[in-house]
Amino acid sequence: MKLSRDAWLGIGILLALVLVTSVAAIQRTDENNLPYLSTSSEPNGTLALSLWLNELGYTTADAFTLSFNPSSDIGIIFITQPVFSITVNEWKLLDQWVDEGGTLILAGTNGATLEAMRHFDFNFSFLPQQAEEISAALPLLKSPVLASKVNLVTDIGIDSTRTDYTPLMTAKGMPIILMFQQGEGQVILSTAPGIFTNQELKKEATATLVLNLLAFAGEKGTVLFDEWHRGFQSEEVVGLSQWLQNTSGGHAILFTVFAVFLALVVQGRSFGRPVPLKHEIKRRAPLEHVTAIANLNRKAGHRKEVARQYHHRLKRHLGQRYRLDPSMRDEEYADALAGYNSSIDKAELLRLLKRLSEPGISEPELLKLSAEAAQWMNE
Repeated sequence: MKLSRDAWLGIGILLALVLVTSVAAIQRTDENNLPYLSTSSEPNGTLALSLWLNELGYTTADAFTLSFNPSSDIGIIFITQPVFSITVNEWKLLDQWVDEGGTLILAGTNGATLEAMRHFDFNFSFLPQQAEEISAALPLLKSPVLASKVNLVTDIGIDSTRTDYTPLMTAKGMPIILMFQQGEGQVILSTAPGIFTNQELKKEATATLVLNLLAFAGEKGTVLFDEWHRGFQSEEVVGLSQWLQNTSGGHAILFTVFAVFLALVVQGRSFGRPVPLKHEIKRRAPLEHVTAIANLNRKAGHRKEVARQYHHRLKRHLGQRYRLDPSMRDEEYADALAGYNSSIDKAELLRLLKRLSEPGISEPELLKLSAEAAQWMNE
């Protein structure tokens, strides 16, 4: 059975709808499996850390907010493997929050983490060989006591020209986790974000290390997992345009409008009354082409080339009957031509040829010389 054009159009729109829905579902699945997500129960998520903190007496703040603005009641902020860079205004808020006593824990190995560490004058330093365990640099981690080494594969350390920081964990002699004071608070930097994941917190040594890091914050308070810089940036909807761009209902309306527009385009239906076209076909006269070429030569200033052309055409026309070569010197040409035709005014011909060969001919003079050459060729 042969399907009509409208049937094929309906099938195409249906397939497009299925495709868009599938892509949206895949993106939603990818968001749920995002590493270090505080609501993910996957091995590389950090849901276990969030639940564990609640059991320890901490309060977990809502990570999915309309803006990034850490309040004064938050005691610890985890920024783990950020995806988006921290802006200048956000750094002002963070620095002020740390100066007032907050504890910032920044961990990661990607470009956004490196950019954030450079804000504090720290940089990445690649280890000569990949380390499979990190150990305490100083006997500071004793709340509780870190009895064994932490097994964690890493190949990036932290380097800096600063001297006011304290290495906490090292690998191959390079700091992997360090801490420094800033105002009334402190900042902890780490290139081993895996210690906060669900899988690694199953290990006793890793859990002990995390407890020690939390102990530097002092009193148990509110903990914020920064998901804002991991792409979960819920924007406040203001106006119709933002509602269409940022809500599911708006997306549905936009898709419907696009599907209707596509259907109209495929059907070839016009959006208004047709505008009649003018069917005047006027052939141009041959003289118009000659005039156009002459005007182009005039605007381009090709007077010298035009004079040279008249010079060559005049000699070729006059000597054609006697088989004279127009490339001969003007004097030899005039002598030879006068020998064949005694009625030729040799002096006047040489004068005309000489004037046509002179550079810097003005336009009025060129018109006069061309008229004289035409008169010679018509005689």
